[in-house]
Amino acid sequence: MLKKYLTLFSLLTLVTMLGFGCKGLSAEQAAAVKPVKLNYWTVYNDLDQLDVFKKEYEAQRPYVKINIRKVRGEELEQLLLRALADDVPPDIISVSPRDLRRYVSWLAPMPASVKVANVYIKSQYTKEQVVTIEENKMPSVSAIKYSFVNAVYDDAVIDNKIYGLPLAFDTMALYYNKELLDKSGVAEAPKTWDEFMAAVKTSTRFNEKGDIVQSGVALGTGNNIDRAFDILSLFMSQSGAKMASGNRVSFADGLTAGKPNHPALVALRFYTDFARPTKEVYSWNETMKDALENFSSGKSVFYFGFAYDYPLIKARAPQMDLEIMPILQLNEASPTNVANYWLETVVKKSKHQDEAWDFVRFMTTPDNIKKYTDATKRPTPLRSQIKDQEANEMLKPFVSTILQAESWYRGKNKEAAAKVFTEMLHNSLQPSGSTKSENQKDVQLLTNAAKLIQQTM
Repeated sequence: MLKKYLTLFSLLTLVTMLGFGCKGLSAEQAAAVKPVKLNYWTVYNDLDQLDVFKKEYEAQRPYVKINIRKVRGEELEQLLLRALADDVPPDIISVSPRDLRRYVSWLAPMPASVKVANVYIKSQYTKEQVVTIEENKMPSVSAIKYSFVNAVYDDAVIDNKIYGLPLAFDTMALYYNKELLDKSGVAEAPKTWDEFMAAVKTSTRFNEKGDIVQSGVALGTGNNIDRAFDILSLFMSQSGAKMASGNRVSFADGLTAGKPNHPALVALRFYTDFARPTKEVYSWNETMKDALENFSSGKSVFYFGFAYDYPLIKARAPQMDLEIMPILQLNEASPTNVANYWLETVVKKSKHQDEAWDFVRFMTTPDNIKKYTDATKRPTPLRSQIKDQEANEMLKPFVSTILQAESWYRGKNKEAAAKVFTEMLHNSLQPSGSTKSENQKDVQLLTNAAKLIQQTM
């Protein structure tokens, strides 16, 4: 009885606050303006811009209060599981598309429409506030396919159901320290992989002991390069390997010791050569610091990174003569790149799914996506906004291959998949021994890696 009384008291308080009396509200209107608290857990999104959206939305719907919490990516799953077990789940969470199938059983597919209350002033003289019930249409599957870049449709739509929408998108590009490149005598940034290898060779510096004191680029290893999984996947794709076919890992298809030019094998050798002291492009090894740290401290010339790395690098090295170039392509007629972004989605156990999905819809309207990407200097996920971003010198390198970018891994444990690549890279750099050739060793490593990643799909 007490619980019912408190609920009624809260409703009457809100109705009075909004300027109505109970008399003019239908049962549906009264229910629609009951207080709603949305808990939103995000990982890498910009909290300042999210706070702007929150305040704008709360002004439209004063019965809704949104609490935004930033969580660490590696903690999200455990925090969510604990909240679900305690029946206090968040309403909205940010999920990497590479984790979507792992989370999908905990998520609510997007409905065709949502019903929410709209509160507005009827007259500026009487200040009378009115409640109306709105039915807002949500984007359809076909709208996702034709409005957003390809990867969003490929990632967010599962069994013809939409499980989230992005605020931004990201692709890989090549950062470089122009001052270091100039001092190395390289007048122009490379335009091909051959020119890139030549620039790395020229710009890598060694001391009298043979230790690397200036790295041309952080490549070749997995333990100290956060994006080794992405970079090697990119090299495999550019070489012609099909990373996956549906839910089947396929990059090692047709791989045998008798095929030394298999695209996956070619890509593995190209990548690891940068960490082999016997190779001319040797510029990195497993004893060195983290790739981003090394680049930010002025000890690496090139760095493979995403647009979200830009503010991190500028904060750590504000005086660096920083330049960015599009990721180099092996075949300019068939460009490819790696997608890296987040989807805003709604938890199945949310008690306020209509309001939660409506807030996701509100944040991801074209106008608000533009506000978000302008504020955060991130590439847009919308096709209609690509042309404008191509005029932005900072964003252009990331946007140039945005339509060809993909996130091939759609399994249930991206950390395990990335670990498989890290271990494969480490083992590839070890001597093959007397029982097998380097070629046989790497074929076996790639074959085993494909099998292990298949277990996570």
